[in-house]
Amino acid sequence: MDEQGWSGRDPVVRKRFVIVAGYGLPGRVLVDLLRQKGVEYRVIELNADSCARVAAGGTPIIHGDASDPEVLHKAEVERATMVALMVPNDEVNLKATEHVHRMNPSAIIIARCAFTSNGLEMVMKGATVPIVAEQAVAREAAGAMERLLPG
Repeated sequence: MDEQGWSGRDPVVRKRFVIVAGYGLPGRVLVDLLRQKGVEYRVIELNADSCARVAAGGTPIIHGDASDPEVLHKAEVERATMVALMVPNDEVNLKATEHVHRMNPSAIIIARCAFTSNGLEMVMKGATVPIVAEQAVAREAAGAMERLLPG
């Protein structure tokens, strides 16, 4: 990775700009990381009360549904180098993945989902990295059992 953009995906070096859809715990963790790294970002959030509260604190946030192409356009998805779909709804993230990939084929897409089958579908729709909850739970459970089993 170079100072300006993400390597490997886009032959044109662009200034890093990340969209984070969903401002629950996963989205907030990603925004904290982006702030630490000095990366420009914008948040999309469906909850209007959360948007008002977060915007008052200075976070660049847009109220709307991340699966709506108009909302993605308003968030400037066309210039995004990465989009993190952290909405806790697989259908929303599947639709958003498809729209993001169509609107900006060079963007890296990280998409959250509950099940492996949906993760595979997200990859087929253009996601670069699916984050699959059932796989994360399986890894954590196996690790806990490994630590707790005697001998």
